Amino acid sequence: MQKASAAISLVNDLRQSSAPVVLAHDRTLPVVDELADLFSGKGLKQGSTTEVRGTAAVSLAVALTVGITRSEGWVVAVGLPELGSSAAYDLGVQFRRWAFVDQPEDQAGEVIHALMGAVDLILVGPEVRLRASHGRKIAARMRERGTSIVTVGDAGRCNLQPSLRLRVNRTEWTGLGHGYGRLTSRKVEIELVNRGADSSPHRQLFWLPDGEGRLSVVDQDNEWTSQSEFCSRDKQKILADLDKQIPWAS
Repeated sequence: MQKASAAISLVNDLRQSSAPVVLAHDRTLPVVDELADLFSGKGLKQGSTTEVRGTAAVSLAVALTVGITRSEGWVVAVGLPELGSSAAYDLGVQFRRWAFVDQPEDQAGEVIHALMGAVDLILVGPEVRLRASHGRKIAARMRERGTSIVTVGDAGRCNLQPSLRLRVNRTEWTGLGHGYGRLTSRKVEIELVNRGADSSPHRQLFWLPDGEGRLSVVDQDNEWTSQSEFCSRDKQKILADLDKQIPWAS
């Protein structure tokens, strides 16, 4: 785990051991097959910003990295010190292709700018703030070097304009009964909105995680359960708190 003071050494090491992994025919970074249908190019556009919001935003942001690391690409998490390795590993994350700058503090802009071109994707945590001048420099550097950014939460706090917005609109846990049971899976509705000409939202249901801790597509016949039929207010609060903690928990 790194602080901002060690970031320059980290960048130098990454530059020596990595080269951005890009699908040359369409200039996209690969995502897992389960998520590919969300994207017109079947992946994340190279040199772009994607904003991820909602109660399962961290889980979804982590899931977006799996295809990149499977293709031997590099991911850096900036400002995500409490990311739980166990839950992320179950999603398919290969941490040997990750690096961390846990506490960038007021040097976040310099750190992210320095990472451009050294890695394929940068995850930016919800507490990171960038000045307007840093946002402009980073956006220009992204277009030049091809590194992409995924922000957990509002990209505007980093003064970045997202080309894609992903939002987890709704979640539903399964496995917990009336005072007993074990949480086994979480169903989520993910909405994608493009900034371009086709700005109509696209929605799809996923298990995040499914019963084995992984990401999978929900059968469209598997409809939402009305929580009001079986879920008390106290239980709903417990489940909402769990949504915030996973995959922060190890």
